[in-house]
Amino acid sequence: MKKTTTELGKVIAEAREKLGISQRELSRRANMDCAEVSRIEAGKRLKPNVLYLKGIAETLNLSMVDLMKLAEYDDIDINWGKDFIDRRSTADYQRQIKSYEQFYSDALEHIEEKRKVDFSVKGGIADLIDKIELAKIEKKEISNDEILERLKEIIVLIRPNLEKLDKSKYPSFDKGVFPKMEIKNNVKYNFISGKIIDKEE
Repeated sequence: MKKTTTELGKVIAEAREKLGISQRELSRRANMDCAEVSRIEAGKRLKPNVLYLKGIAETLNLSMVDLMKLAEYDDIDINWGKDFIDRRSTADYQRQIKSYEQFYSDALEHIEEKRKVDFSVKGGIADLIDKIELAKIEKKEISNDEILERLKEIIVLIRPNLEKLDKSKYPSFDKGVFPKMEIKNNVKYNFISGKIIDKEE
């Protein structure tokens, strides 16, 4: 317990000092007592109030989720319930957005790599077609072995395009940042229009 709480105090103290503000200034901005800030940083407050942590997180641009974990709040406290506003900070929203931006960038890069492979495959097939047509025009024989070897080369080129996107590159998902949308029993969802429709209509 002491190790986790001490780590919480250390994270807060380092973030505060990095911004060049005193404990008194932090307490003023976070709307809390200065003595409470001192107790948290010293590791004497084992589990600070969520609202205090929220004020500290917003003032120091820290993740509320990270602070709650360091304060040993459990998964239910962090991720369950109707209202996540008090359990997520601006830094948590920024982290979620950054995760999606990185995924978007990785997906575009993945698509571009597949496009390059497609051009290589297209070139290989076009080259094989040209050889077959030229052989017909010149009334020459092109062996099945020669066609087979070229097709084997093309199939090797196409294999990377059959691979799925690496799951480790998928974006993280914080259900506290994007809580699930609840659809009541008396409504249905139109997947074409993307709208919720009342069954009584």
